[in-house]
Amino acid sequence: PCKPQFGNYYYHVLQGSTNAYTILKHIGEGGFGKVFKCQVNDSEEVVAVKILKNMNIQDIKDELDMLDVIGQLNADQVHVVKLYEKFQHCGFTCLVFEMLDIDLFQYCQNKGSLDVNAIRPIAMQLLETLQALKSLGITHGDFKYDNIMLVNREDLPYRVKLIDFGLAFYTNKAKFGRVRQIIGFRSPEVSLGLPYTEAIDMWALGCLLAFLYLGYSLFPESCEHLLFRSMVEILGIPSERMLLSKFEYSVINRKKARTWPRDRIHFQSLDDLFYYHDPADTAENVDRKVFIDLLKKMLHLNGAERISPTEALQHPFITMSHLSHDQGSREYLNLAQTYMNFYSFKFSETETLPPLGDVVAVSAADDNKEANATEGYDYDQLVEDAFIKPSKSTLWVRIKKSVRKLFSLLRTKCPCCSPSSGNS
Repeated sequence: PCKPQFGNYYYHVLQGSTNAYTILKHIGEGGFGKVFKCQVNDSEEVVAVKILKNMNIQDIKDELDMLDVIGQLNADQVHVVKLYEKFQHCGFTCLVFEMLDIDLFQYCQNKGSLDVNAIRPIAMQLLETLQALKSLGITHGDFKYDNIMLVNREDLPYRVKLIDFGLAFYTNKAKFGRVRQIIGFRSPEVSLGLPYTEAIDMWALGCLLAFLYLGYSLFPESCEHLLFRSMVEILGIPSERMLLSKFEYSVINRKKARTWPRDRIHFQSLDDLFYYHDPADTAENVDRKVFIDLLKKMLHLNGAERISPTEALQHPFITMSHLSHDQGSREYLNLAQTYMNFYSFKFSETETLPPLGDVVAVSAADDNKEANATEGYDYDQLVEDAFIKPSKSTLWVRIKKSVRKLFSLLRTKCPCCSPSSGNS
C-alpha cells in the first residue's frame, strides 16, 4: 500500500516497470531522499533503490535527464554507477541502481591510509571517469570520498565507481558564484566566486587522492576560513587576477566552524607529504615523489592551468614510465602492475566512448538533443567577463585592497574558530 508521506517503507514492495523490489534495509539518506537495499522479485539479486523526496520538479527532471545522458556511456568502462530503471511509486520518483560496496571514506576509516600502489588504480579509474564526463561537457560538482564506492572489496579490490549525479551540471551552463562542493574539496575558484569549469572536479580528485595517502583530508572541512588559510600556506597566494573577482570573499564572515584537529600535521607544501610515510626502498620513494608531482598539477590554484584528465592519464604516475626505465625497480614495478591489472578494461567494437577530443554538452532541456560545443572557450575571458572593470586610476587601489583582505584573513583568527566560540 502507498503511504501519503515520505516515511517508513520497510514492508513495501516497490513495483517498477520491469521488476518488483522488496525493501530489505535502509542504507543511506541525504537532502535528496533515501536509499534502500532491495531484493529483485524472488531472486537473490539485490539493487540499491534511491527514493527521491518530492522536491522541486525541475530539480528531479534535471537529475533524470543528466542520468539519461550519462547512460550513453558504458558504466563499467568509465566507472560510474549503473542505472537500471526509473519509475514512480506512490508519487515518489524511484531510481534503481546496481548495488555497490562501501564508500572510500568508510574504507579508509577501517583500513587507514593507502600506499601509492593502491592509490594508482583508483586514480586511473577516476581520471577515466572525468575524461568521459568532459567528453559530454558535464561537471559532477560533488566529487568527494563518500561519492566514490568500492565495487566489491573481496573480489575486485580497489575497483571503484562514481555515484550521485544530483548536483551535476553542463559545464557551459555553470552559474558563477553558486557555492558548490563540500568545504574540504572546494576549489579556489568556487571559494572566490570566479567562473569555473570541469577543472573543479580535478581539484576535488586531487583532494581525494591526498586523503587516501594521508588517511585524512589535506584541507580543513569544517570552515572555509581555515580552508583558505591552509590552501595559501600549502600552495601559495592566488594570483592578482584571481583576487580581482567581482565577488567579495565569502570566507571572512562564517559564523560556525571547528578548529583544524591538532593531531593532524600542518604541511608547509605538498612536498612535505613525501615525509608523511616512513622511508621506503628507492623505487617506492621515487614513486611517491612522482605521485606528489601529479597532486601539484591537480591542485594548481588556477583552474585554467590545472592538469586535464587526458594529460593526467599520461602522467608518469599513471603510466609508471619512471619505473620501467630503471632495472633496479623491476620488483616494485611488477607489484605495481599487479595492482593495475585489475583495471585493464578493453573497449569492444560495439561499446566505445564518445570522441574525447571533441567536448560537447548535450542540453537535457533541449528536446532536439542538439550538441553545444564547449571546447575552445577562453577561460581567461570568462574570468575577465566576471570582473567589475575598474578604471585605470583605481586598478592598483583595487589590487591592494584585495591583497590586504587576503593577508588580513590569514593574519587574524576567524571569529567562528576562536576559543570563545566554544570549540576546542
